[in-house]
Amino acid sequence: MNLSRLSRSFRPGVFAARCLAAAALASAGFGAAAQTAPAAHDAHPYNWFSPENAAASAGGVVASHDVQIDGAHWLRLQFGDARLPAGAKLRITSLTDGAQQHLNAETLAQWRHTSAYFNGPALRVELLASQAGEAGHFGIVKVLAGKPQITPESRCGATDDRVASDEKDRARLLDVGCTANLTKDGCFITAGHCLSSPSLVDVVEFNVPKSLAGGGLVHPAPKDQYVPTTTRKFVDGGVGNDWGVFTVHPNTETGLMPLQAQGQSLRFAKTIPVVGDEVRITGYGVDSGMDNQTQQFSVGPVDSVVPGSTTLRYRADTEGGNSGSAVLVGGRVVAIHTHGGCTNAGGANQGTLLTNTAFKKAYKSICASAQ
Repeated sequence: MNLSRLSRSFRPGVFAARCLAAAALASAGFGAAAQTAPAAHDAHPYNWFSPENAAASAGGVVASHDVQIDGAHWLRLQFGDARLPAGAKLRITSLTDGAQQHLNAETLAQWRHTSAYFNGPALRVELLASQAGEAGHFGIVKVLAGKPQITPESRCGATDDRVASDEKDRARLLDVGCTANLTKDGCFITAGHCLSSPSLVDVVEFNVPKSLAGGGLVHPAPKDQYVPTTTRKFVDGGVGNDWGVFTVHPNTETGLMPLQAQGQSLRFAKTIPVVGDEVRITGYGVDSGMDNQTQQFSVGPVDSVVPGSTTLRYRADTEGGNSGSAVLVGGRVVAIHTHGGCTNAGGANQGTLLTNTAFKKAYKSICASAQ
């Protein structure tokens, strides 16, 4: 057990809350709490529109507007009425770190009139024309402003044994707050309840930086963010029947698909694990400080295997945000992590085995042409 992690994360108030949660789980029987961690934010209505009849005398900036929400850790925009003729696009720039995203008519529709996540409290949005003539228009109707995360921590035993990692085929799924996994076929697997949860528009983030000291999320540049397509299948049916499969659009900045950009992917196991096998779970669970919802892994033994209900139980540490994490044995995926069940006294966390018939059928239909 990692004693330094124990001393770092021990806080009397949080510990008491965990003990109460553990008691509640014990009284209810085997715990089965879904493990999402939605991105904490405030939604600010906004009302700014560029001139509708804007015309460019030459290529360049036709309209510009700065958005600022004091104290925000990050911003994300929702656009209203927008028309971008051929050659016109929006350029969004973080005034904190200079990260940029470019959206034309096609990619704006793919992102369902939202932007990527940008670090800091201020953005500049510009309407660009590539040549003289009509340049179109756009409006901003809502701004999401990130705020400090509430970071309660389901662990198996008294200490949190997760360790920082940097697997290129694991991604953070926001704003729902889950983990998504890139497979060899170029599509993603996650928990079904991560795809059924209401959200603005979820975004897949690779190469996630460390969080702020207070736990506030920090986002990778838009070149590492992808928006899911509507091609998805999922079931949110509880322990043993909770799975999701989906695809994403090419990146707005690079034009690449994740498999091209990341150069690493996951493969499925051909056999079912047995009790005592060591599992490895990598995901974006909540934590204290700069580790909050950044990539970490944990290992632990298989506790039970129930093929009839396609349920796997294991004693590896997970937290909110780990929902959807791939469960690996011997370097290959055997299950999708979906529910907590551990307490300070023990127990086991839970996932859906990939032998689930409906999952296998959905994966084949969704992922056949994902690359």
